[in-house]
Amino acid sequence: LGMSKANLYHYCSSKEDLFYKVHLDYLEKHFIPIIEEAEQLPDPRDRIAFVLRKLTLLNATDKACRVLVPDIVNLNRSHHSEIVSIWRRAYDIVCNSVKELQQSGRASRFRESFQTLLGFGMANWTSFWFDYGRQVNAEELAETLVQTFLNGLLRPENEKH
Repeated sequence: LGMSKANLYHYCSSKEDLFYKVHLDYLEKHFIPIIEEAEQLPDPRDRIAFVLRKLTLLNATDKACRVLVPDIVNLNRSHHSEIVSIWRRAYDIVCNSVKELQQSGRASRFRESFQTLLGFGMANWTSFWFDYGRQVNAEELAETLVQTFLNGLLRPENEKH
């Protein structure tokens, strides 16, 4: 940063406060725009696909996610609440979209909160094992995740191989 620790602590009261500010800045620049764009999509399937695709790409292209997501639990109560409220907006988009698809008969009737957590788990786990040196595969990974989440792994029994 080109500044002393003393100067840094003038702006941040602690390491935790610094981490919180970095995390909040990251979410404001990278994740809130995804949320805002998803909120504008009229089709629930498109909203789910958009959030999971963009979150997977974020996790597969930016190593910051490897640190930021798991360390949310280390934030103090007020910082934790603020960060979680941003993640909650994305969770609500997906969860409500799942519920909407279920009510229309387009989705299976598993608990929508479980389905939502599984989708976010799939996307966020990417940062722990994806090879950042193979960025050419990030788009394919994101599409595979979205299609597997939305359509399942197995082909319908009546579909030819």
